[in-house]
Amino acid sequence: MHNREGRLAVEYIIIKKSFINKKGEKMKINIIYASWFGNGKKVVGELAEILKGKGLEVDLCCVNVDKIDSLTSADFYIFSSPTRKFGLPSEMKNALLGFTPPFEGVKYALMTTFMDPRTIALKKMESILNEKKMIKAVEDLKIKANGLKGPLEENYEVVMDKFAAQIIECLKKDVM
Repeated sequence: MHNREGRLAVEYIIIKKSFINKKGEKMKINIIYASWFGNGKKVVGELAEILKGKGLEVDLCCVNVDKIDSLTSADFYIFSSPTRKFGLPSEMKNALLGFTPPFEGVKYALMTTFMDPRTIALKKMESILNEKKMIKAVEDLKIKANGLKGPLEENYEVVMDKFAAQIIECLKKDVM
């Protein structure tokens, strides 16, 4: 059985004080996502809790409801989108096109929920963000939804924990 809570309690004590950026501030992650049937919202919500539990400040922004420009700048960005007809929904594409990174070279990660593995949503997001001189920092996270409203693939928490661990390792390189 996967026990995220017990492991987080131990890691929180060890890592919490480590995540201070070069400005002397607590490191911040912005998660910008789209979700229509709740799968993406569930996944980013759980990911945010994992990262908060490790001592990071995390803000969520749903492009269906919020405006990206309402977010304050962050040290790291995570973009998450469902797949629509194998591709990127127009709402997420427009949000990415309108997004202005706080500085050149800011790091990011991508994730998607999908029903058909032929999705190209991640490639489209990566292309847009690379044009903005952002740096992809970790491997993509893909979580299969077994229906429009889920359920999500069995044991998706395990791959999500690995994704979070990759992000943490990346951020450790950028601490004071």
